Amino acid sequence: MKRFKKYIFPLAAALLVTVLVGLGVIKRMDRWMQDWLFQRPGVTSGDIVIIGIDEKAFDLLGPYNTWDRNIVASVLEVLAEDPDKKPAVTAVDILYVGESFEQADQRLAEAARDLGNVITACMAEFGEKIVWENGRAVSMSSSAIVGYAEPFESLRDCTTQGHINAMSDVDGVMRHGLLYVDPDGTPDSRVYSMACETARTYLAQKGQELKLPKVSAGGHFYIPYTARPGGYYDDVSVAGVLSGEVPADYWAGKIVLIGPYAPALQDAYFTPIDKGTQMYGVEIQANVIQSLLENKGKTEASDLPQLILLFLICAAVMILFLRTKVSRGGALCAGLILLSALFTFILYKAGFVTHPLWMPFAVLILYILSLAAHYIRAAKERQALALEKERIEAELSLAVRIQESALPKEFPPFPDRKEFDIFASMTPAKEVGGDFYDFFLIDDDHLGLVIADVSGKGVPAALFMMVSMALLRHVAMNEVYEKSPSKVLQAVNRQICSRNPEGMFVTAWLGILEISTGKLMASNAGHEYPALKQAGESFELFKDRHGLVLGGIDMTRYREYEMQLEPGAKLFVYTDGVAEATNARDQLYGTDRMIEALRSGEEGTPEEILDTVKNDVQVFVGSAPQFDDLTMLCLHYHGTEKSRE
Repeated sequence: MKRFKKYIFPLAAALLVTVLVGLGVIKRMDRWMQDWLFQRPGVTSGDIVIIGIDEKAFDLLGPYNTWDRNIVASVLEVLAEDPDKKPAVTAVDILYVGESFEQADQRLAEAARDLGNVITACMAEFGEKIVWENGRAVSMSSSAIVGYAEPFESLRDCTTQGHINAMSDVDGVMRHGLLYVDPDGTPDSRVYSMACETARTYLAQKGQELKLPKVSAGGHFYIPYTARPGGYYDDVSVAGVLSGEVPADYWAGKIVLIGPYAPALQDAYFTPIDKGTQMYGVEIQANVIQSLLENKGKTEASDLPQLILLFLICAAVMILFLRTKVSRGGALCAGLILLSALFTFILYKAGFVTHPLWMPFAVLILYILSLAAHYIRAAKERQALALEKERIEAELSLAVRIQESALPKEFPPFPDRKEFDIFASMTPAKEVGGDFYDFFLIDDDHLGLVIADVSGKGVPAALFMMVSMALLRHVAMNEVYEKSPSKVLQAVNRQICSRNPEGMFVTAWLGILEISTGKLMASNAGHEYPALKQAGESFELFKDRHGLVLGGIDMTRYREYEMQLEPGAKLFVYTDGVAEATNARDQLYGTDRMIEALRSGEEGTPEEILDTVKNDVQVFVGSAPQFDDLTMLCLHYHGTEKSRE
């Protein structure tokens, strides 16, 4: 039971985001992401042309409401003038319901018959209707066909009908087409869309069969658009056709669509390929026809399987988030979002329309929940540590005193060695800090020099300082590391990283001086630049190349470099408490002032040089509280008797 409890939160979080997605909280955003990701312009088919009832036609023939059926009949007659250059199919996207003037009606029907392969428009009217069974009302259908309009009889008999019903999604964007309607409520009366009948007739002339797209229970299918508004329109107007300006080669053997192409006719819709500009109905027909001809139909995956899969993936992702460090959780979250977007796009190319935002939304919410869980867990751990800290506070105060006494305090430290002189000091701030210095003889000819700064202040830093100081001295004294500062830092870094739950780090500078030659090998782990004064010269910053701090990344490699100390040279190393000392105006002391102070006292002993810098810092800081520990070390290299000759 206890083992199962740790999975309750991940499963509950996965269920929560799945329910949110299922309820449609991101439905609108998801649709728009589908549009942006899937609906991309392609190459329009040269076999589809549009003859528009546009403003040019109104200028020539008058307002559309004054037209009789003779005008479109005239257009069909022009298309049929050359028997060798007739269109393959002509679709008239105009609804001719009922009879008007006998002569005009007859002419239109005869023109359609002579042209051949004409598709005319019909339309179903949808509404609420009671469903009866065995003489009893059993339900109410809200999408029943309550009316049906078709061409007048003579035109209907000589043409093929295709419905022109168009319904936008709830956000006003037309993403779906209606493949068929059943006027009598049975498949026997089924009428396919104008685009479907047009594509079917065109392929039949080529000896090919139309493959119908997969549809929903209501007969809807997803439209993969090829062109934006205007993509199929070559500015060919009914007026141009009637005036003889358009050559017959333009429509010969092609699919010709005749329909409204003017705002006044109110036959335009927003489409997913361009939500800023409406597309005329006749152009939507062209897009659907091309998708049918090229068999680009897409299947919209059902929501239920996607929701089940989403829940399972979310449960696994949440478990992963909770087991992953916060520092890596963000990268994992971003990677999963990109991977889900790529997978969605691949599925679309394979013919399936899925929800592109479901997984990114779920992953983001789960990541936020995992952050909260990590924070609560960390807060509980910190609270437990605080209680534990109170219990052992008295014991830690003793550890602090031990830490202070661990720094070398006797000077000169090696009175029998005349080759060098050394002095170091640490002036702590209000709290016991983590700065430390150290120097030790590795053997008779090698002197180790260390200055370091532990992140943070107070007792934790002091304890971390003790561990770091002990590690540095122990590893440097080990012959395995060949008196190489870089190898020493690498070994110490690995040990600190392996046991560093609080994520503390140490900046450190380590030098190993070959006393007999003055050759100093050094390596820098994110510490301040040393300052060097050769004999007869002045102090200058030695801008060495920094490596990463100790305790940062366990596989860090460090570089080492060589400094040749001539007899009389002086080396000054320090922690950031010197350069970052701050006065009451929040100004930093800085390394430039430090170098000036060093130069002013450079002829003194190491102890005098440190006193000069310390006094200069105190004058600069004035009444402001001490910002950080002031830790400094100065080496004066005299050289051997032989090297001084």
